Amino acid sequence: MRQTRTLRTFLRGACGERAAVAVEFALVAPIFLIFILGIVDLGRLFYVRNIMQYGVEQTARYVMVNPEVSQADLETYAQEQVSNMFDGITFTADEPGADVVGGVSYRTVSASYLFDYMMPLVDLTNVPLSTSLRTPVNSTD
Repeated sequence: MRQTRTLRTFLRGACGERAAVAVEFALVAPIFLIFILGIVDLGRLFYVRNIMQYGVEQTARYVMVNPEVSQADLETYAQEQVSNMFDGITFTADEPGADVVGGVSYRTVSASYLFDYMMPLVDLTNVPLSTSLRTPVNSTD
């Protein structure tokens, strides 16, 4: 009889501890999951930013070799560089000869994107991301 009473007392204490652990988990788990989602969103933001920078850099290299390429062709080329990685990035470029300083012609390629966080409870929509690169080009004159 004494063993049964000791066993009941032990089980009653164990059930109380299990309930406390479940309550603690219920309080901490949502905060932890939101923290993890925030880290994933920050990773997505840097991923998109790096893709934008990659597209701009590749297009700037292209314009160094082809300085007289048109604005529309540059924008199309930039879009092709990132098309298999991410959609929705807007590229812009200036016309040849639009930026001449001290006899040196420059071309500027820019990228922009409106980033939406997936994280709940925080209304961060349409966060603007942008990057640009200004590169000197040789004139074909």
